[in-house]
Amino acid sequence: MSFNRLIGQEEMRGLLFRILSEEKINHALLLTGPAGSGKKSWGRLLAMAILCPERDGVDPCLDCPSCRSFQSGNHPGFYAVKPDGRNIKIEQFRSIRESFYLQGNKKVCLIENAEMMTAEASSSLLKILEEPPSDLHFILLAEQARYLFDTIVSRCQRYNIRPLNCGELKNLLVHEHNLSSEKAELLARISGGLPGLAFDLLEDDKFEDRYQEAKTLAYNLATGCDSARQLLSWANYLSEKEDLVLFLELLCLFYRDKMVQNLCSTEPAAWLPHVSSDGLEEAVILINSVIYEMNNTNVNRRLLLEKSLILLQRRLSQCQKLSEFALKRREKHTTFYQN
Repeated sequence: MSFNRLIGQEEMRGLLFRILSEEKINHALLLTGPAGSGKKSWGRLLAMAILCPERDGVDPCLDCPSCRSFQSGNHPGFYAVKPDGRNIKIEQFRSIRESFYLQGNKKVCLIENAEMMTAEASSSLLKILEEPPSDLHFILLAEQARYLFDTIVSRCQRYNIRPLNCGELKNLLVHEHNLSSEKAELLARISGGLPGLAFDLLEDDKFEDRYQEAKTLAYNLATGCDSARQLLSWANYLSEKEDLVLFLELLCLFYRDKMVQNLCSTEPAAWLPHVSSDGLEEAVILINSVIYEMNNTNVNRRLLLEKSLILLQRRLSQCQKLSEFALKRREKHTTFYQN
């Protein structure tokens, strides 16, 4: 694997290429970014490049004993540390610490979810970073640097991995996974530009059913065809879903697309032709507020959904009536001027 296979991140790519080509690699590198952004892929390729003695420039050669053993998962100088249960514990560092000080070739320790280190584990790592062996490099992966000890962060070269734009991720899905342009764009948008999340959704055999289910609810809410009892039933059903936030993001996506289409086109769309842009905007704002509450508070999911679905249907149906009224009024004025 080469760095050319990893798309995007041009700023970070340039910085990493410079330290690799000039052999100015710090003893500790910190890669931060949201879950699914590709931190592990960048971290592992960077580790293989550091360990490769035949590297010409930035890419590992892939053919030397070091690269072959790394790819087979048996490299003696590569240490992977990740949470054991809910945390990374001090015992995990104690078990490999002596190996760090053995004389020989370069060694790399990749720490996944570094923000989950206990205070004791962080202190143990800090002691090593204060006087590191000359041939040892740490690569820390974390969602946010603020959850790490400041004294650890200050000893790291920091790089931030950002979500890809929709076009970059869409092209990756089309060319690497032979997806249709429409499905690749949907996955790219719903994943928020996070390759890891897009790949997970691609392998989820229930995603298509979830997509159609969200489309049905979006249509029902906008047309007001569900009774109050049916809305309460929807709320009860959705509150039990483990992927509720993803479902709500899909629901929001339908209304957001329809709103953009309304604003950018003079012709009414075939899907929900008489719902106004104002109503769709209100729906998007309301759904996003529900997602925020789900993610940041210990709210009663069923009660929140009951209230939100009823409010959504009421607002969308009101805006539909206003939109129909405006449409009829415009047609009336057009007929008058034509006559």
